[in-house]
Amino acid sequence: FGSSPSVPRGRFEPFSQRSRAQPGPQPPASEAHSGAMIYICKGCAEVCKAPCKLCDECCKGCGQSCKCVSDFFSPVINGPLGPYVMGTWMCMILVLASGAWGLSDSKDSKARLACAIFCGLAVIHACFVYYLQRQIISGLEKASTHPNNKKELASQAMHILLYDIGACLYCFVYIGSFFYACYSFSQLADGGGVGYGAATLLVLYGWFAAMYLILWYFCTCCAGNIPFGGGGRSGQQQQRNPPPQRGIILGQPAPGQGRR
Repeated sequence: FGSSPSVPRGRFEPFSQRSRAQPGPQPPASEAHSGAMIYICKGCAEVCKAPCKLCDECCKGCGQSCKCVSDFFSPVINGPLGPYVMGTWMCMILVLASGAWGLSDSKDSKARLACAIFCGLAVIHACFVYYLQRQIISGLEKASTHPNNKKELASQAMHILLYDIGACLYCFVYIGSFFYACYSFSQLADGGGVGYGAATLLVLYGWFAAMYLILWYFCTCCAGNIPFGGGGRSGQQQQRNPPPQRGIILGQPAPGQGRR
């Protein structure tokens, strides 16, 4: 038997093996580079969006915090004497900060004592205004009266100032606070430092708080003389629409007159 001529091996291999062995067509180099550039640009875009997303989250957090603060202070601001309570709190925060600073900074014993007393008075003033507002609201709730009823509001405020034990004790503290703040300038002469600011704020608070309460009471009393619910309009409507007059029939006596 003679040797058969050699035949190329790939001619007799199955089609499936030949298809796996031979690589498919390769994409052009330009298309590969363009696909890589797309992913790079997307990554850069996400990096650029990161500060914006961070700002959005910070804004959401700040908005929620502001809402919590607003919900906490809303009953105080919208209640009776709301501006008086908030103004007292802001003033007493400054007094407390000035007194604490003067207490830590001053080396004179008298000045340190005065600053400590300022801090105590600031806490008492801040607590009492909130107590006064809550007592007025409690009195209105017991009387089942709407807070917009100015006459009842002024009556409740005067009742608390005259008969409430806490309010009576605070009157002495309030007067003593004003006069002590005036006297404390002599104690702060030997190194009061920032304590002068606390003393000045307490003196000014004594004047302005008294003036505000007096004006608020008289304005509330004057507003209480107006009928609650807009009673003035009914009178104007009655004047515009007078009651109809009855006609008189000839030959008959007028109403209220008998026959002669």
